[in-house]
Amino acid sequence: MARTGGKRTQPKTRPSDEPAPPAAVLPVSGEEQPSGIGKKVIIAAAALVGLAAVVVLGITLAGEEANNPGGSGFAFPDVSITGGALPPFENPSDDPARGVTAPEASSLDFEGLPALIEHDGVPKMILFLAHWCVHCQREVPALQSWINQNGVPAGVDLVSVATSISDIRTNYPPDAWLRREGWTQRVVVDDAASRIANAYGLTSFPYYVLVDGSGNVVQRMAGSQSAELVGALLQSLAAGG
Repeated sequence: MARTGGKRTQPKTRPSDEPAPPAAVLPVSGEEQPSGIGKKVIIAAAALVGLAAVVVLGITLAGEEANNPGGSGFAFPDVSITGGALPPFENPSDDPARGVTAPEASSLDFEGLPALIEHDGVPKMILFLAHWCVHCQREVPALQSWINQNGVPAGVDLVSVATSISDIRTNYPPDAWLRREGWTQRVVVDDAASRIANAYGLTSFPYYVLVDGSGNVVQRMAGSQSAELVGALLQSLAAGG
């Protein structure tokens, strides 16, 4: 590069009276900030943790639903069956269960109190109901109306069994349905496997099983029955017939 000779023609630069501003210093945290790839890894890990939490929550809820499939505070009871099961009901005119000792059942009612079907010397009409059965939905108010007018005869029990309970079917839950209808008779709640209904040979709804004081089957009926007929059968049971 060419250089000029002699004295410099440019005046010397005098230092400024003010100090030069300090160089900008970026703040540094106690930990090194992650790079772009590191951020992606952290975000992905956080997403996996969140997904795992959702899965665990889902498993927990599924377990709760298994123990409480009814939802809305409804829980299936533990059911105990004593004695042999009756054959499935098929032919009312030639029923092989007639004269056979019916099984006994131990369960709970809707309030969580013990509810039994036992051979205690009292004849019984056992009525099996499903909340989603349209025939049962007609039968209950008609029969309750008859009971309101006439009462259940002395010396006989009318026991209802809430069975085939499902929270994905209509008119659920069964306890709310029966309360709406003003049902006054004793209710025994079946379990999720409908063990009581199966033990009594249920094949369709509504289903009636009449037993004498010793627990022997007098008669079985399936399908809609008039309230007058049911009342007459109650009176017959009370009279020992």
